Amino acid sequence: MSQTTSHRGMFPTMRWEQLEAVMIELADTEAKRLMVRHLVEGTRKQAAFLPVEETIREVLCIGFALMDGDFQPQAPTTRLHA
Repeated sequence: MSQTTSHRGMFPTMRWEQLEAVMIELADTEAKRLMVRHLVEGTRKQAAFLPVEETIREVLCIGFALMDGDFQPQAPTTRLHA
């Protein structure tokens, strides 16, 4: 049985990089794809301080936001100051 195969009653093992790749695939705009890295990284950092249920909730919220067709964030623009 591989590491990613779920045992009965267990969630499959997933690396943060794999989660990020899945989330990027869910993003339907460039702005959302840019958000994924930051959101997943923030969730990864907080996971050490949260119960697993809270971490899963955070991951699900990222997925919901990415799949929300009405949520259309603008890509950040870079401004150079003289």
